[in-house]
Amino acid sequence: MAKIDRLYIATALSLLVIGMALGFYMGAAGDGTVRDTHVAILLPGFVTLAVYGVIYRLWPAMKESPLARVQFWSAAIGAAFMIVGAYLFQAGMGVTVIAIGSALAILAAVLITILFWTRSET
Repeated sequence: MAKIDRLYIATALSLLVIGMALGFYMGAAGDGTVRDTHVAILLPGFVTLAVYGVIYRLWPAMKESPLARVQFWSAAIGAAFMIVGAYLFQAGMGVTVIAIGSALAILAAVLITILFWTRSET
């Protein structure tokens, strides 16, 4: 996945804008009911995906592995599920979606660790 680093950064920056806009709304409205969703957008969304993008940029040989595509989609879908799941959890609708997102995020972290240890020095 040749441009995985740029895809990660573009996705992360989009989530940064959304998260900051939600934070601005919460502050202006004095309504913190979606605080957990705001945090999920910024931490698993912006921060984690941006860090992954930087890792791929610093160690470009990692991009060449077919595992990179699986890692990207696990991280991106996992972050999306965590964001939606955080909202649903706040609304009292259970933990299933956020649990699926968390499992995908863990898988993405394991995969990037494997990629780093097997591809970062080539």
